[in-house]
Amino acid sequence: MDGLATRNDETRAFSLEERSFSRGELPCGARAGDYSVVTPIARGGCGAVYEARQLRSGARVAMKVLHGTLAASPKMVKRFLREIEVVRRLNHPGIVEIYDVGELADGRPFYVMEHLDGLTLDVLLRQEGRFSPEQALDLLEPVCSALDAAHAAGIIHRDVKGSNIFVSRGAPRKVKLLDFGIAKLMEAEEGPTGFTTAGRAPGTLTIMAPEQILGGPIDARVDVYALGVLLHRLLTGKLPFYSPDATELLRQHLEEPPPRPSRRTPLPAALDAVVLRCLEKQPEHRFPSVKSLLCTLREAVGEPPSGRSSLPELAADAIAVYLDLRARTDADDLDDALADALGLALDVAEERLRDAGLTLVSMTGSEILAVRVLSCDPAEALRERAAVIEIAAALHDELAQRSRADGRVHPNLCLHAGQVVVRSTIHPEIIGGDLARVGAWAPVEEVHGLCATEAAVRGVEGLELSAGPPGLMLIGERPPSCSSPAPTLRSGVSGGVS
Repeated sequence: MDGLATRNDETRAFSLEERSFSRGELPCGARAGDYSVVTPIARGGCGAVYEARQLRSGARVAMKVLHGTLAASPKMVKRFLREIEVVRRLNHPGIVEIYDVGELADGRPFYVMEHLDGLTLDVLLRQEGRFSPEQALDLLEPVCSALDAAHAAGIIHRDVKGSNIFVSRGAPRKVKLLDFGIAKLMEAEEGPTGFTTAGRAPGTLTIMAPEQILGGPIDARVDVYALGVLLHRLLTGKLPFYSPDATELLRQHLEEPPPRPSRRTPLPAALDAVVLRCLEKQPEHRFPSVKSLLCTLREAVGEPPSGRSSLPELAADAIAVYLDLRARTDADDLDDALADALGLALDVAEERLRDAGLTLVSMTGSEILAVRVLSCDPAEALRERAAVIEIAAALHDELAQRSRADGRVHPNLCLHAGQVVVRSTIHPEIIGGDLARVGAWAPVEEVHGLCATEAAVRGVEGLELSAGPPGLMLIGERPPSCSSPAPTLRSGVSGGVS
């Protein structure tokens, strides 16, 4: 039977539905009180979230169910019920609304909340790389408002991060603060009924304030610290502190001065000051409240640094280098060695491109888009494009050599020339344009070799070109420096390249 199971087989693979039941997940059509499961939405450390329909009205809702493995723990059940109590107590437009509470047939608690159509800020950051100060303020205002309400009610969130902030699609855009699962009431919680004890620090390591890491007394200023981490990431596309090694990451939070966001992207000193004050090691040196943080952030964004707000937006010719690191592994198999290899490759690329004078327009956990604005003089612009191609070729060689150490990391590197939209300053701020839309010109497939569009290589001599993916060509040789005589072009691609 070619390996196909028959009805009489005693051994066969579990069906998807059976595997779901074995993990405690709810299959499509499962009943939960007055609700029917439609499809899974997300799965976290404590529970799973499903899209569901109310049987009587057909209303679309979201339902969070405690994991089966945790339901046997009275402490975890109590924490789950505490989350419901916390959210219901707040009743704020920036916090998801809970409609109903119930219990599955197997005893697991669940609650039903408003269904949100959109994506988390964490996903949005991975897609966009970074945001302008105005966009960052627009996203943080409703988060700060929700936190201010929580703090006024005596509740500390303790886990303010991109994956716990939801941004709806369409207009007007709604921003919601999610997951109060490890929230702490600011009244005393000592003794056997409390959820935390000295020396234990629930939360996410990349955003935790020093006092939270150390398991000492905490207050609303741990959320101010987390907002500082988030603001740094919104403005630069990167976390202020990161290491794949947990011990090293904790040491950075406890000992290292936070980096200024303006080291990564052009920003006014006033925004540096806001972020650095949020990330002070001592809580008394931070903003005393999210309200005071938001007020200062508004002022910093509203200030026209060097006349920034009144500067015209101009179109300019530029060349872009786009690095896309491909991880050859399943999404669930991102081990420490692979994460370390990806991080090192990104660090190398960032350093080489920044040192070469390119502007890093966006950075994510696996991508970098770097741009150089070209001279208005055609001859000089041609030399600048040749220089950037040479830089990209050297970077590709270095990254390819590194990738041999861990074959699961593959660097896709591509060049394109076109227009960008800039604000005219001494250090032009790139805010848009054709080059920023990498999906329109970068390769979808894995490419072996440095690739480029025809616009990137047009007129550059000394390149060995061959056909690449659709619309692209592969560069086989590094171009000579501008002072060296150009060798004869050997091109396998026709059409305007000289």
